[in-house]
Amino acid sequence: MGTSTRNKGQNGHSPLIPSWLEGEEHTSLADDETSKNAMSGIRPDADPNRFRGPRTSYTYFINSGGRSLGSARTAISNYVSKSLGGSSRAVQHLGAGRGSTTRLHSVLDVLSSGGGVGEIARQLSIDNLEGLPAKLFFLKIAEFICPDGGPNDEGMVRSAYFEVISDPALATKTTEQLTGEECELVLKSFMSRLIMEHILNDIGNRTIVLPDNIDTVSHIEDTVRQMIKQDVSDAFVEVYTSNTEVTNEVAQSITDRIYQKTFELLEGIGN
Repeated sequence: MGTSTRNKGQNGHSPLIPSWLEGEEHTSLADDETSKNAMSGIRPDADPNRFRGPRTSYTYFINSGGRSLGSARTAISNYVSKSLGGSSRAVQHLGAGRGSTTRLHSVLDVLSSGGGVGEIARQLSIDNLEGLPAKLFFLKIAEFICPDGGPNDEGMVRSAYFEVISDPALATKTTEQLTGEECELVLKSFMSRLIMEHILNDIGNRTIVLPDNIDTVSHIEDTVRQMIKQDVSDAFVEVYTSNTEVTNEVAQSITDRIYQKTFELLEGIGN
């Protein structure tokens, strides 16, 4: 299953949106201090059966060896619409991933717009970032993008991030050599992998006995990953059709819009 680390999956009684998330101040490159509101009271339980249908469909997809694409589409569509309550709430369900995506977006925007590695080093107060292989650069800023500790979903954020920066292509050129297209690809890959992490943890973990054949396992994950990757790419095209200038101030809005459009597309694949 790659380098992903899974928890035990969602309990049906868990709130759709973590209580600590409401009122959270998501940070950008220019402001890396994150404040999280304390929990206030106990939130009502969500429907304990809301994952049952998507898990059943996803299990059928697994048992088919990845051949029943209709079951995979149904599982993901119902996961968004019924388990999470629609695309808007699905975005909020990403929790810590939203802030991490915004911070990564801000860094990549500086790199692709000519601000340079030196500007990132100055703003983050990290020495010796210049001239590094891109993979090492992203390792050095990992604590800024996805700080450790806190909500459980931060484990999924870090897993997605480290999978993305393990791409061999990032070890063969310096950060300064990354093109705008390559920076965009890093962001797309991170967003795709983060959504994948949530899907596997929520509906693909506690109800499935994985096939013994490792090639079948890889095929199953690749099939789902390609669905998500395509929808993230389509969402990027729609959000950026107006050639919106990306700044730190609008990074959260832009990434949320991409996530929401992606979830809208995923919700529609079962129709």
